[in-house]
Amino acid sequence: MRNKKNTENRKKIRFLGAALFLAAVFFILCFRTADTANAGTENTARYKYYTSIEIKDGGTLWEIANKYMTEEYESAEEYIQEVKKINHLHSDTIYEGAYLCVPYYSSEYK
Repeated sequence: MRNKKNTENRKKIRFLGAALFLAAVFFILCFRTADTANAGTENTARYKYYTSIEIKDGGTLWEIANKYMTEEYESAEEYIQEVKKINHLHSDTIYEGAYLCVPYYSSEYK
C-alpha cells in the first residue's frame, strides 16, 4: 500500500513540475512575442544616442553613414551634415586615428 502511495505522489509531483515548466515557457514566449511585435513599428519609441568612434585607415563619412545611419534620416547627406555639425567639421576630410561623435537611434532604452 505504501509503495503505491509513493508512486502516486511521484506521478503528481512530475505532473505539477511539467505543468509549471510549460506555464513558464508559455509566459516567456508571450512576453518575447509582444516585444518582437512592437519592434520597428510606428508606435515604438525610438531614442537618440551618441557614440564615439575611431576613424580607421581610409575611413570616410559615407562609410560611417552606411554603418550608423537609421531610418530617422532621409538621406546619407542629411546624416553626414549632422555628424559634421556635431564634430565641428568644415569639410568632408577626416583623419585616421581621430575620433568622431556619431548619432544613432534605437528602440532600446539605455
